[in-house]
Amino acid sequence: MPPLITLVIIDSDASARESIEATLRPFAETISIVGSAESLTAAVRIMEQSAPHVVILEVNDIQRGMQEVQYITSRFPRTSVIVSSAEKSSDWILSLMRAGAVEYMLRPVTQEELKQALQKVGRFFFGKSEETPRGKLISVYYPTGGTGTTTVAVNLAASLASEGTKVALVDLNLFSGDVGTFLDVNPTYTLSSVTSNIDRLDANFLMTVMTRHSSGPFVLTEPNEVDDAISITPEQVHRILEFLRGVFTYVVVDCGGPLAGCNMAIFESSDLILFTTALSLPALKNAKRYLSAMERKGLRKDRLKLVVNRYLPKADIQVKDAEKVLGHTVFQTIPNEYMDVVESINKGVPVVKMSPKSAVSKAITNLAELIVKL
Repeated sequence: MPPLITLVIIDSDASARESIEATLRPFAETISIVGSAESLTAAVRIMEQSAPHVVILEVNDIQRGMQEVQYITSRFPRTSVIVSSAEKSSDWILSLMRAGAVEYMLRPVTQEELKQALQKVGRFFFGKSEETPRGKLISVYYPTGGTGTTTVAVNLAASLASEGTKVALVDLNLFSGDVGTFLDVNPTYTLSSVTSNIDRLDANFLMTVMTRHSSGPFVLTEPNEVDDAISITPEQVHRILEFLRGVFTYVVVDCGGPLAGCNMAIFESSDLILFTTALSLPALKNAKRYLSAMERKGLRKDRLKLVVNRYLPKADIQVKDAEKVLGHTVFQTIPNEYMDVVESINKGVPVVKMSPKSAVSKAITNLAELIVKL
């Protein structure tokens, strides 16, 4: 008999309470709803009688929400609080996580997001199940700048994060990362906030330092200072990535630089490496050198997928030429839609969200669909 999670719903919207109950009905063998109320005041007696494992708490006022989270976690220390809110602000998420919430779900809550939140809480209570799948880690790489790895990583993460799927986007291009710029975020906490507190690493701490972008992904940006980047070790990178895989369905990593140190830690953890290049002689020459070196270092060819960015169908060098030179089949081409991409960067919105019908958006959406099927 699987372990039973007891749950109380606190939500002023009766239809939202009914929707959550309906979503959880198929899981009645493992999740028992012991009460439902329109306010914390009305729910306290239920909680006193049942001491639930989980409370799903609606928050529409940040100060009151923080007070209610703190009250529940102090009065019922064995109860985990999952917040549901229509507010997308990263400040709200960080504040409520610091107050003690273990999860933050955007309203309207999808079935997939609710399932994932409860699975995570279930692992806290009952230990990690051997059957719980680890998230898929996808690294987007080219050794030098100029081929659009950040464009691919940012938009791939946004595409994968549709319909409530939990996606992390991590900037591990330690010395020239641009994810924060592309998404117009300037978070209080960055990657070095995690590495400098590596011994505190757990789900609660991790969620407080990640910024949820309006396009869907939870973002961990590059260090602000070069000195902070220098101090990050491969062991720290490996530990962070493995932890992220336990929390998120997909982890997308933007990276670049030499085949050593932190990059090798990334690749060894990766299920898929999207080697992103362009159809120019310098780019292909470099790609050939690095693809060969990666295979010599034990990175299997089936994990290396070739993505051609800024593709022009009538260019001098064709896809078949690149495939012949590199010894790899092109996994996806992404057309050269310079104006659409630059406009999206300037506005801090992924092009797949800002211009979903553009050719570049359709190509990246197709890339995401191919990855989901792998």
